[in-house]
Amino acid sequence: MEATPHSVNGDIAKMIRSAPRRRPIFPSVTRTTPMVAVVLAGLALGACQPVIRTHGFMPSKDEIAQLQPGVQTREDVRAILGAPATTGTFETDTWYYIQRRTSTIAFYSADVTEQDVLGLRFGADGRLADVLRFGLDDARQVSYVDRVTPTSGNELTVLEQFVGNIGRFNSDPSATNPGNPSGMGRPR
Repeated sequence: MEATPHSVNGDIAKMIRSAPRRRPIFPSVTRTTPMVAVVLAGLALGACQPVIRTHGFMPSKDEIAQLQPGVQTREDVRAILGAPATTGTFETDTWYYIQRRTSTIAFYSADVTEQDVLGLRFGADGRLADVLRFGLDDARQVSYVDRVTPTSGNELTVLEQFVGNIGRFNSDPSATNPGNPSGMGRPR
């Protein structure tokens, strides 16, 4: 019987169908791969959730409402609100209570989302003179300078330091002194 193109194709198709199927080398890996991908995607999305931190202390509105300028002394205010976060640098008669809320996403730097400052100014007689409130809009942005103060003296390269140390070490243990029992690193 002579082979026709259709019979050859049919024979090849039968051979392909009857050939044993290859099993995966790691069948459990192929089943768990989609599950692992879903779990990793969930963890990655969870890492994008911002971390909110609150720093400092702000008295409650009820405590602030108890303050009466001209009536209360420093001791009275400390009994109501507690110790201040800081006092004025140049005007020690001003107390500050500061609270700041920051938001950090992943590895980025923190952004200030809220800032409340309560300033209490006391008069010369020690009584509360004024109650001041400041928010994030009142804050000033300070730009820091990244300069480095140079040190005086020689600035040696790594090669100069290495070559300069050759011959400065003594391997003779008998050549020790009380301050340097190993004898190593002693300048000549």
